Parts: sequence; C-alpha cells; structure tokens
Amino acid sequence: MAHFRKFLFSLAVPTLAFAQLPTGTILGVVRDTSGAAVPGADVVIANTENGATRHLDTGADGSYRANALAVGSYDIKVQREGFKTAERAGIKLDVSQEAVVNIDLEVGTAQQTVEVTAQAEAVNTTNATVGSLVNEQRVEDLPLNGRNPVALTLLQPGVTQTSPTSSGSGGTTYSVNGAPIRSNAILLDGAWMSTAYGSQVTYVGGSNLGVDGIREYSVLTNTYGPEYGLVMGSVTTIVSKSGSNSFHGDVFDYLRNSVLDARNYFDPPTSILGRRIPLYQRNQFGGAFGGPIKKDKTFFTGFMNS
Repeated sequence: MAHFRKFLFSLAVPTLAFAQLPTGTILGVVRDTSGAAVPGADVVIANTENGATRHLDTGADGSYRANALAVGSYDIKVQREGFKTAERAGIKLDVSQEAVVNIDLEVGTAQQTVEVTAQAEAVNTTNATVGSLVNEQRVEDLPLNGRNPVALTLLQPGVTQTSPTSSGSGGTTYSVNGAPIRSNAILLDGAWMSTAYGSQVTYVGGSNLGVDGIREYSVLTNTYGPEYGLVMGSVTTIVSKSGSNSFHGDVFDYLRNSVLDARNYFDPPTSILGRRIPLYQRNQFGGAFGGPIKKDKTFFTGFMNS
C-alpha cells in the first residue's frame, strides 16, 4: 500500500505580529505597597525559551500592556528609581490569552531584588470570550485515532461532529453551538486553513501537521473579539511548534495492529474468517527536530508524518 508522506520545515525569526496571529498578551498594573500607581517604571518581558525581550514603560496610571507575544514561558522584571527591582518568573502564556500580571514595588534601591515565583491560577478578567484551550500536554498525552489533533476539538463544549455534506469537503466537519459547519474558521499560525465547507485543510490521511507539529490551540466558541471575523460559529487558532535555544526532537511509529486487539463479540468465527479476528495493520511513522541556528536570534524546526 502506498503511503502519503508530508514534511514541513519552518524557520523562525523575531517578527512583528498582527491580528489573528497565534499570540497572547501580558498586561497589568505596577503599584507601590500603598496601592498607588507607579508611572514610568521600566518593564522587561523576556521569553525564557528563545531569549526574545520586550521593553515597556508604565503609563500615568501605572498600567502596561504587551501585545502579540508568542506563546511560551516568560519572566518579568520591573525597575523604577527609588524602588527595589521586582521579578516574576515562570509566567505561562497560552494562545489567545490575556494574562494579567500586577506588580507591587517595595521602597528601596534598584540593587535590591524581590523575586516572586509562585503563580496564581490564571483567570480571564479582561474579556467575555467563551472557549477552550487544548494545551501541549493534552495534544501529546491523549490518544488520537490517526494522530489527528482536530479530534480534541470534538471534546470541547458545544462542538458536535457532523457528516460531510459533500464528497469534496474532506477533513473533520463539526458544528459549534448549532451553527452551520461552514461557520467555522481554522487559523494555523495566523493563516486561514478552512475549506469552503468549514473543515480543516488536510492531506489524504485526513490530518494536517499531526501531533508532533502542533504546540497548542484554542477553540473560541462565542463572543470572541473583532480581530476574528467572517464566521459566526467558532474560531480555532493553532500554534505550530518552533525551535528554541536547545535542540529537541523525537521519532515515532504509531502502531495499530489486529494482533494486539481483542476479539469482538460480533466477529465471524475462525472457521469462517480463517483467522481469529479481521486483519488490520497500520503504521504511521514520523518525527520532529528543532533547535537554534543562532542563539536568541534564529531557530529552525521540522516535522514529518506518514
């Protein structure tokens, strides 16, 4: 049997991001211990995976907002003359998330540092968007038939799988909150990936990047922002994996074989079938590898699925 193989190679460099890209936002207010706003504070937001940094100054009300940040783990450092340096470590930013991180500064010198590592559970307090996040752990750990991560979308509230209305639709079709299947948008790293029938663009195997190519994605099902338009059902924003300052990768053989299966009650007897259970053999081979080309500057990653 012939196999369809797909290889994807991506090159990552620091770029500006705009609406609908697979990014998140970190925002908050810097105050002193009395609760008064601290304007003009220097806020440095650093991505611990690739070394990218963002410098901001707090406004007159002490607020700061960093838009279009790549998903990942971040550290925040805040400095202001007359106050101790405040540091917050291990802030995890997910796709489409607005993470609120408020900073309190203590009176002292900049050479003194107050570091906070414990993080409270993130609660969305900035918008009324309804949706669910499929994070990297779920993508890697949950069993997926055919290693198609879109199957995890069907587990989200309000999502119902449907039968394709046309033989040319391809992919997995579903309805969200009763809306037509054409009312779904799927964005891969900000690029439109929906067919005219509302399903994801796929190869002949029915998947796209496969599990090893996707870091996480969010399914927005209601009251999402104006940057997501053109549909009234749902918006799925997928983030592909990218390289970092360390080399990482894997290889796999996803095996499904009738030798490992139990006999179904309705299977024909061995005397008729000629074997204990119907023959089924399927192997999906692939792998991924990524790392730095120039530390903190340029990265690469590649995926291959069969």
